[in-house]
Amino acid sequence: MLPTIQRFQLRTKIVFGMESLRELPNEAEHLGKNVLVVTGKHSVIENGVLQRVNILLRGSGFAPVFFSEIEPEPSLETVAKGLAMARSEEADWVIGLGGGSAMDAAKAIAGLYRCGREVEYYFNGGPIEAEGIPLIAIPTTAGSGAEVTFNAVLTDGRNRIKKSIRDPRLAAKTCIVDPQLTFSAPETVTVYAGADALVQAIEAYVSKGANFLTDIYALAAVEKLGNNLLKTKQDGNNIEARIEMSMGSLMAGIALSVARLGAVHGLAHSIGVRAGKPHGLVCAVLLVPVMRFNLAVCHEKYARIAAAMGAGPVRGDSIDAGAMAIKNIMNLLRKLNIPAHISDLGIKETDFPEIIEESLESGSMKANPREVTADDLLNILHERV
Repeated sequence: MLPTIQRFQLRTKIVFGMESLRELPNEAEHLGKNVLVVTGKHSVIENGVLQRVNILLRGSGFAPVFFSEIEPEPSLETVAKGLAMARSEEADWVIGLGGGSAMDAAKAIAGLYRCGREVEYYFNGGPIEAEGIPLIAIPTTAGSGAEVTFNAVLTDGRNRIKKSIRDPRLAAKTCIVDPQLTFSAPETVTVYAGADALVQAIEAYVSKGANFLTDIYALAAVEKLGNNLLKTKQDGNNIEARIEMSMGSLMAGIALSVARLGAVHGLAHSIGVRAGKPHGLVCAVLLVPVMRFNLAVCHEKYARIAAAMGAGPVRGDSIDAGAMAIKNIMNLLRKLNIPAHISDLGIKETDFPEIIEESLESGSMKANPREVTADDLLNILHERV
């Protein structure tokens, strides 16, 4: 049998390392003077990161303007407002500074800059008809991997729909991953963002879209994230753990951008819109029930995950060996104080039918390694960790 054709695409230059933020002026040297800096409303302002970026840019002759209105689940209205500001200020390029929400909003703003229709058109599947303006993504959390993905996750609040605009032209031109920027993140942000990254690594590893190259990134990400997430919770100033978490998040982002994800993320968007809880927390609550569902078809890869996370001697790749990964992750989630069931997030059983209906059609669900029915999702939603 001839080997299956595989594809692997990266469009983003990666600059990684402690104090790498200072490379921003060099990376932007030929992008133009006018830059729109897209951020959230609080953290990067309060911790001084935005001021550092401002000083770096102005000291090198750039003229930054700031759009600091991104909410945790960026809405179509907020992105439209940022897009209008970028155009009115005649931005030459964009910075996405913050967590996944800020970077996703920045991807949409930069990517749709030269497009002629409303944001809703592209959110609902309309094709992007023109190349955008350059984007530099600077994550301040170790979690989303959005700095290297080419989708922008947005929310239609009126219709309670959360999904992605997806196009390779949304990818950042450059990402600057400076682990030092993650040190000021609160403990809950560190835990939930890190849990999201771990889920993404696991789902990308077992996804239907996985291939030899994505497996290399995904399994290495599982090892880094699985062995350092608890360390960063216990000691937020652990330099080595912070570096490993940033690299693990980046590698998970690379893997998922090609391989896609799975049923955890297929469910998480619908649940997150209703619960109003952090995305990483929702994903963490769903991880074990989905892994149990997928075990029968993923036990070989789960056994490798168990070994990568140091679950003890893993013999072979049987279902029992694969189950060791689930047991290890359950123990980790308990130590991270992750709730045992989505009801703990405020989701009621009466919400299940709509959640299931919305989730079945998601791209992530279609990439899940085991075919999923409505009854399967109902069983997953009922499960407790």
